[in-house]
Formats: sequence, structure tokens, C-alpha cells
Amino acid sequence: MFLNKSFPYNISLRVHIFIGITLGFFVLFILFFLEPFDSGSSDFSFKTIYLTGYGVMTFFMYFIIHLFSAIYYKKAKVWKLFEEIIFCLFFIISVIIIAFFYTEIIINKNPERLNLNHFFGWFKVIFFGFGTLLFISAILLRKRYTRTKVQDKSEDLTKEDLIKNITISGSLKKESFQVDQTNLVYVKSENNYVSIFYFEENLLKEKLLRSTLSNIQKQLPLFVKIHRSYIVNPDFTLSLKGSKQNAKLYLKKTEHSIPVSQPFFETVHTLLNHPK
Repeated sequence: MFLNKSFPYNISLRVHIFIGITLGFFVLFILFFLEPFDSGSSDFSFKTIYLTGYGVMTFFMYFIIHLFSAIYYKKAKVWKLFEEIIFCLFFIISVIIIAFFYTEIIINKNPERLNLNHFFGWFKVIFFGFGTLLFISAILLRKRYTRTKVQDKSEDLTKEDLIKNITISGSLKKESFQVDQTNLVYVKSENNYVSIFYFEENLLKEKLLRSTLSNIQKQLPLFVKIHRSYIVNPDFTLSLKGSKQNAKLYLKKTEHSIPVSQPFFETVHTLLNHPK
């Protein structure tokens, strides 16, 4: 589905402060130079200061909503086009609502117009005109900046990035696999090969290497052995179901379940109930 397409997300506060300021100045540019809704011909005291308020509220609403989106992203660890559209719509709607009260109470000094009929008429005009431009500008700005960051990533890796990226080597000299270890889910042994399951762009993928499970576990010391044929990333463990004789471990963000051998049952049970 189109809306399930992965969309780049940047959690940097500095980035979003810049985007918020840019959107604020974009609003001011429209008000002062394009003069929509006769804002140029309107004559009232402290006009410049009052109109500047729209740019300020645009910046603050964007930044506040970004903080909530960052909390969501850190928990879900996923950001798709659907989330991006919802974020931008929520941002635009919030700005328009705040602008309505600001216009009628602060600028027009006409609180009796604070009613639903007037609001819906005002909202429709602003949303499908001014709001559409702001919506498109927000998406393009966010995508363009993040795309630039991705292009420059190879030239500007942080220490954290270097720690996360790991190269897993197979039995053959030239056979290796580089991956972000935080995306590794579990490893399954199959005869003389191992299947490494990992997430890439929010999709669970599989990499086959010629190696033994013990060799892979040496390279992934934080992984936990739960079966003679399986080791798992503790960060992806979700729940343990069944008895010692027939237990299964369920994993986060995937429908996969893994058998748990009786000797490892207590280890898994302790891991789930007393995570480090």
C-alpha cells in the first residue's frame, strides 16, 4: 500500500528548529508580500507586530507537535508516509485553530464571533487555501533535508553509528554481512548454514551465510541462546507461552515465534521478567 511506504525521519532538534523557523518565515512572506485576505489593505494599530504573531505561532506549533511525534517514533521505531501525512495535517489544523482565536480575540477584538458556524466557514477558507500551501511546504522541507542527511551519512558517521554497524563473517573468507545490529532479530541454524533475520526499511529480511551457530554467537555476544538452533536479540523478545516441554517465544514487530528448549526455559523466563 502506498501509505505504508517508508518515509525518512530525523529526530534532531536542531533540524526541526530550522524547519519550524523556515515555515514561520514562509507564513510571514505570504502575509506581507502576497497579502491574502486583504491583509495588506487592512489598517489597524501595530499591524506588523500582530501579523508577525502568525509566524511565531507557526514555529511553536510545529516544534511542539514534533516533540510528540519524536516520542511516538522512539517507541514505534517506524515512520511511514501515513504517519508523515497525519503529522502535517495535525500541524496545519492546530495552527489554523490557534490562528482563529488569535484573529478574533487579539486582532479583531470580536469574541462574540467565537462560534462553530463562523469557525467552520473560516476554517474551510484557510485550510483549502493557505493551509494547503503550508502542508505541502512542510512535507517537502522535511523530506528534502532528511534526504540530504542520508546522502552525507557515509561522510559524517557518528561514533554511535559506528558502534551499531557490525560485520558478521561466515566460514568462507570472502563471505560477510554488514548490518545495524539494533535491527538484528534472531539467527537460526540450518545444517552448515545460518539464516540471519533482520529489519531493513521496516521489513523483516533473511540473509543466509555458511557458518555454525556458535561462530555467529561469538560475534553477537549480547544474543541469547534459547534453542540448540536459535539465538535471539533480547531487545525483540515479547512473550513466552507454553510449558517447559512445549514453549514458544514471540517476538516484537513480527508474527514469528521460536521454539524454546527445556534447558533454556528458565533463562528466557528470567529475561522477560527481569530485563536488563
